[in-house]
Amino acid sequence: MGLPDRILIVDAEAGAAEVVRQYLLEEGIDCEVLRDPKEALKLLEWDRFSLLIMDLELPGISGLELVRHASDLDPDLGILITTAAMDVSSAIEAMRLGAYDFLFKPFHISELAFAVEKSLERRRLLKENRQYQLLLEERVREATAGLRATKEYLENLLNSSVDTVLTISSDYTVTYVNRGAEEMLGFSAAEIVGQSVVRVLAGGEDELNTFAVKLDQGPIRNHETSLIARDGRRIPVMLSISRVCGEDGEILSTLAICKDITQQKQLESYLKEMTIKDSLTDLYNQRHFHQLLEMEIERALRQGRPLSLLLFDVDRFKAYNDHYGHLAGDDVLRAVGDLVRECTRDCVDSGFRYGGDEFTVILPETEEVQARHVAERIRASFEERQFEGCTLSVGLMTLREDISAQTFIRFADETMYGAKRSGGNRVHVYDPVKETMSAERSKVVL
Repeated sequence: MGLPDRILIVDAEAGAAEVVRQYLLEEGIDCEVLRDPKEALKLLEWDRFSLLIMDLELPGISGLELVRHASDLDPDLGILITTAAMDVSSAIEAMRLGAYDFLFKPFHISELAFAVEKSLERRRLLKENRQYQLLLEERVREATAGLRATKEYLENLLNSSVDTVLTISSDYTVTYVNRGAEEMLGFSAAEIVGQSVVRVLAGGEDELNTFAVKLDQGPIRNHETSLIARDGRRIPVMLSISRVCGEDGEILSTLAICKDITQQKQLESYLKEMTIKDSLTDLYNQRHFHQLLEMEIERALRQGRPLSLLLFDVDRFKAYNDHYGHLAGDDVLRAVGDLVRECTRDCVDSGFRYGGDEFTVILPETEEVQARHVAERIRASFEERQFEGCTLSVGLMTLREDISAQTFIRFADETMYGAKRSGGNRVHVYDPVKETMSAERSKVVL
């Protein structure tokens, strides 16, 4: 049996840390609490813990620095992040540096219990996997050197793994693949053995040359890359590579072990999506709007392509919300989100909740005439929903010169307010020549 789990809590907020400590003690888990991250690093230099529960906001050094140093001191240490800042991007960066999971404060004790249990279990699995890899490498060396009796024993050993296992010759030709490789990649052994390993490396020759240089310095552990399956899919994997050498130091072969991390990457993608999505309307949020608009302006100007922007809000929304209540008001906002998705192009246009009852849509590769069609479809479709007098006032602007994103937004915003001043439920187009707004309501035939 291994040593019992021990947990180190690092949190400048003493009250929160004490609540966590009391809960863990009641669960029979030994734990220690520190407020100073520098003291925590000193303790981790000579003492061993199973899990570090830490806040990202710490005095003295940043939480990300603590994650980095703690992972360097003990690669087996599980790390659970807590944060009250709602900065998911920092939490994801912490996970990239070695953290297992994160919780937003305030959290329920049941959430903590689940996260702690999951983190401790993942730590055990990773340790077992690494020990298995080391044992596997050792057994391959023994088998290659003739210390194991038969080739059949080695193949049975390797085929017991669900991971992809490849052995590669000095000229980078694949000499062996296990059953796990066949199942993951969809190739038969006959289709891979004798081929260059470049065939399954997403990075091709360049990536292979990088691996060769790194292997001269020692084994490569837990490197994230992608393999190419038979059907062309890219499969994200955690790759470990080591050379198998004879007693005289001659390189006999190279062993590569690849673990499928598709689910982990999907989780990371989901977490990233959380940081840029508005939870009510499922449109993108304002922060992502500013980031994407900057990129689209730069691309449009560089390529000489059109770019249009819609900015609109719900007329008389406050009165509707006050009269029918917030739940009914939320239904109106969700309806706008649905209509934006229905009236725009998938994977080309992008809709955003700009804030409150204001929305915006970025329309790449879209001239003013086409943008006006889109704006009118959104306006008319919303009017058909008949939300007791609620309508849309839409401002439209098409980029024609090198202006900043802030100026682009301001012009579209002024145009939208011009539509509202004219009575609402209409589309106004910014006119850069006359420096005025077209007051004509759209007459586009849907």
